[in-house]
Formats: sequence, structure tokens, C-alpha cells
Amino acid sequence: MLPVATRSFGSVGIFAIPEMGRFYRHVLIEKNYPHHGAVAFGHYGKALYEVFKYIGVDVNAIGYNQPKGMRYATENPFA
Repeated sequence: MLPVATRSFGSVGIFAIPEMGRFYRHVLIEKNYPHHGAVAFGHYGKALYEVFKYIGVDVNAIGYNQPKGMRYATENPFA
């Protein structure tokens, strides 16, 4: 958690996630979801992936933040 004055109301938390800026640009904004993301604190990716498949979510629509050095499909390889 980061100590940032949000100047907002309600529940707001700000925390740092490695490589999240790239994920935000190349997944959330490009798919028109600039305000929709989810974070699970723990190792739940495998279980969530199966749940999403079970409820009919297209597995190609599931995004996650790529580690440094692993490009997103729309990321410029020469940048």
C-alpha cells in the first residue's frame, strides 16, 4: 500500500504492482476497460482461470500483467 492522498471518498487503496503500467496500457485501455481490474492477494490464478472457463468467459479475453521482457501482443518490440 502506498501513502497517497486520493482526495476522494469511499474506499480507495493505492498499491504498486510490478509492470502494472504496461498491463494497464496494453490490456485494460486497449480493451476499453480503463476502470475494471481485479487483484487477488495470493496464488489464485489457476483456480480463477478454471472458474472463468466454467462460467463461459473466453480464455483469450483473460489478461494478466506480463513480466519484464515478455511482450504484450500489441506492444512495440522496438520501443
